[in-house]
Amino acid sequence: MKQVTILICALFLSAGLMAQEVDMLSKRGEPILPVQGEMALGIDAMPVLGYFGDLFNGFAGGNNTAFGFINGIYNANNIYVKYYLEDQVAIRGAVRIGHTNFIDQEFVTMDQEIMDPLVTVTDVYTLNRTNIGVGADYLMYRGKGRVQGYFGGGAFVNYNSWKETFTYGNAFTTQFSSPTWYDFGLGAQVTGGERTLANYNNNSLGLTLRGVIGVEYFFAPKISVGGEMGLGFNCFRDGGYTTVERWTGTDIETETTEVAHDGFIGIDNFTSGSLFIMFHF
Repeated sequence: MKQVTILICALFLSAGLMAQEVDMLSKRGEPILPVQGEMALGIDAMPVLGYFGDLFNGFAGGNNTAFGFINGIYNANNIYVKYYLEDQVAIRGAVRIGHTNFIDQEFVTMDQEIMDPLVTVTDVYTLNRTNIGVGADYLMYRGKGRVQGYFGGGAFVNYNSWKETFTYGNAFTTQFSSPTWYDFGLGAQVTGGERTLANYNNNSLGLTLRGVIGVEYFFAPKISVGGEMGLGFNCFRDGGYTTVERWTGTDIETETTEVAHDGFIGIDNFTSGSLFIMFHF
């Protein structure tokens, strides 16, 4: 957090001094600032700063990863789109749509009357993750020269979920009521009369209302770097379920148990400042 604050202050202090001497046209006569009807695409600058910070302090993904802790969906994995309703009024949207699928396969000894460690079956672990976020802000600008301050606010919704499933090569039978299977959490082959088939959690379904204040510096025609801080009200709720199978002595029983729901309501400053680069056209 201290690194982010120092960076923002240094960037915009130097930008403010330069702005006093710079015209609103480039040397080629190109307009510096965006106008009504123009759009902008933006990316978060924190991964770049984190990378160079790692180079300077010798960490690879170390302390500088704090740059990535941005409130809500406004973080390194998002794309920003901005449209100017007027010369100094814009709406900005951000979207994140992420889905990952991970599969782990492990060999375990096949259950037989005479065990042979060379004869195996395959147990499979699958993890699916989904992260979806959509939000928008209404921004009003004011300033002189290349330095433009802005303020405004908006809202976004964020949904995160994950599901892990397990399939086993050795089934429950009357002969093998405690089959051999791979415990993916333990990382070892085990035997037992009960095992997990699935875990599901809609990790977070939340709503955030926020106010923001920030500064953009146009270091080239229609290209700017900026930083912002803000205050937001956030609430979310999560929950899920676990499914297990067991041998009852005569048959296979499957049971699904609901995971207790958790909730959160709070208001606070964003956990970090957001640094971004915007390209206007």
